[in-house]
Amino acid sequence: MKKEKPERIILGEDLRPNYRLKNDPVRITEVEIQLNPSPETLKRRAEEERNTLIKRAKIINERPEFFNNLQKVDIDIINDDFYPWNLFDWPTKMEQMDLARSIDTVGLINPIYVTLDKTGRYNVIVGRCRLLAFCDLWKATSLDKYRFIPCYVIPYEDVDELFIRSIMIESNICFRKISKGNMIKALLENHTLMKLGKQFRNESNVGIELSKLFQISESSVFNYLKVRSLCNPAQTLLYDDEISIQAATYLTKVSKEKQEKILEAFGKEGVKAIFRLKLLTKDENITIEQLQKEINRVKSLVPEKTRITIEVSKKLLSPLMQHLLDFKRTNAAEQAGRMQGKFKNVFTVRFNDKDLGYYKGMIDEIVLKKLLSKNISDMAKIK
Repeated sequence: MKKEKPERIILGEDLRPNYRLKNDPVRITEVEIQLNPSPETLKRRAEEERNTLIKRAKIINERPEFFNNLQKVDIDIINDDFYPWNLFDWPTKMEQMDLARSIDTVGLINPIYVTLDKTGRYNVIVGRCRLLAFCDLWKATSLDKYRFIPCYVIPYEDVDELFIRSIMIESNICFRKISKGNMIKALLENHTLMKLGKQFRNESNVGIELSKLFQISESSVFNYLKVRSLCNPAQTLLYDDEISIQAATYLTKVSKEKQEKILEAFGKEGVKAIFRLKLLTKDENITIEQLQKEINRVKSLVPEKTRITIEVSKKLLSPLMQHLLDFKRTNAAEQAGRMQGKFKNVFTVRFNDKDLGYYKGMIDEIVLKKLLSKNISDMAKIK
């Protein structure tokens, strides 16, 4: 099992948006469509659907456990076909080394979970990092105790896609790092799967279950679900990590037609400019004609503020602080005077609080307080 991300494999239902953007290469897919299916085919499909619903109901009602089927499985025959459903970040190299060191020292505390289908194919569900650690230790030591890893073996026919996706999230959410973007993707995919089951048709029930699964508030769940209102091109960009969650959230403030208009005008790189998106999406009732005028206007705009990071040696810190204060008293104060005397949108200075503790007695405390003051009147009062 390799850590490198393999080409995406479609298992179960593909819940990702699949929209070909302009100038993207054409993806050729082959789909077999049976016209005028026979009564036998229709009967078979109905039976398969019925069995799926029965299995889903059984899983929900009985909450199956698989601790009674513990086996030691050869690491070479464990596959990772469910990789596309795993949205958790890989550990760093140092974290993975620490895990391998821990297993080498005290052994494997928690077995991994795998499925086993009728063809004899094993697939990991929970414990990819532990499996990788065993692979690394087997490669380094050639000891048989690292060739066979303890696994809870789950018959693949006894579970369904939602169960597998859910157990992957449940087992990882407390112990692994996951970015907000990936968490939202996982949340959306589980939302889609839950809505397919009759017991989760009610949106409120779905919100409650998702909040439990992801350990976040119901209000956060419904806020994240807003990205469902993205147009297809924006959803594709979000899932491919081409745009941020922040950009996607701003786009949802206007209709899909207007979203596509904005994407057409700025492209995926252009919508990363949040200061433009704020202006284009502040009025959800804007007409297409007005939006086009606004697009033409904001194309030439630049950010109102920018951030500059300065590193300076301790010997030059005091002179630099005095220069900054002179600038604040003159240029910045003149601009702030037009904004009720507030420096917030004109000029702000931040220091490393930890380092400042070492520089006591080396810098002028009055200069420091004036640099940190929020408005002209407060700055004038500091003596």
